[in-house]
Amino acid sequence: MWRRRAIVGALALVALAPAPALAASPTSRAAAYLQRAQNADGGFGFAPGSATTPIATQWAAIGLRAAGHDPARVRRGHGATLRAAVVRSAGRARDASDTARAILALGSSTTLTRRLVGLQKDDGSFDRLVTTTAFGVLALRAADRSTRDAAVRRATAWLAGQQNTDGGWSAAGRGAASGIDETAAALQALVRGGTSRTAARVRRAVRFLRAHQSPDGGFPLRVGDASNAQSTAWAVQALVAGGVDPARVRHAGSRDPLAYLRSLQAADGAVRYSRTSAQTPVWVTAQALLALARRAF
Repeated sequence: MWRRRAIVGALALVALAPAPALAASPTSRAAAYLQRAQNADGGFGFAPGSATTPIATQWAAIGLRAAGHDPARVRRGHGATLRAAVVRSAGRARDASDTARAILALGSSTTLTRRLVGLQKDDGSFDRLVTTTAFGVLALRAADRSTRDAAVRRATAWLAGQQNTDGGWSAAGRGAASGIDETAAALQALVRGGTSRTAARVRRAVRFLRAHQSPDGGFPLRVGDASNAQSTAWAVQALVAGGVDPARVRHAGSRDPLAYLRSLQAADGAVRYSRTSAQTPVWVTAQALLALARRAF
């Protein structure tokens, strides 16, 4: 998938034989797993068969959209569509994090975008948190706000000011220890919301991520911890956003992060959180799906 013989008789025999089935890609297997896990109300729980939650539903929509599936057409049997479930959950979104995630899940929403802008702090941040502000920028750009938009500019400027000297970002703000997830989110936001003046910051963030890849090829939540699928997925997305081929990222002889993610995928398409945990498989698989599809936020 991803010779011609000279003897006519042999060609005829080959033509009569059934074609071998092509192995499904890791991306399509992960997407199929998510679709099988959908509830009748159109939403998703953190694991198959569990009650629908807004977070799991929104992440499933984000992951499936990245893999080319329209949430308006994703439904199990005669149940409600995934888009309908996201719209329902968006009606209950009140804080910046929930609102930004709902916008990314839907692709755009005028009502939610206005609500998100109304939640922006005077300093340009959303909740004065790095990851929430990064997702705020990504959501505004997904809603077709340009890089010249005042809300985008202010949020991006706040994020740039929170970068540590090592190139990373911390959930606790500038000066605290940098983390993989925060750095990956902020890097993607700078790429989507920044200008040419942020290019140097993006390069420094890429160097930070590459320097902290684990020996197994994955990435940890915190530097020095064990690798996990979600942090690895975010790092892959950040590398893609930064113009780096993740399949070529191998620190100190490790395998690449995509190979690490594939090594965690089970036969049914689900992606384990780590070598030792299969927690919240729907949530983990949804986030891993973006990386397997090589799609940034």
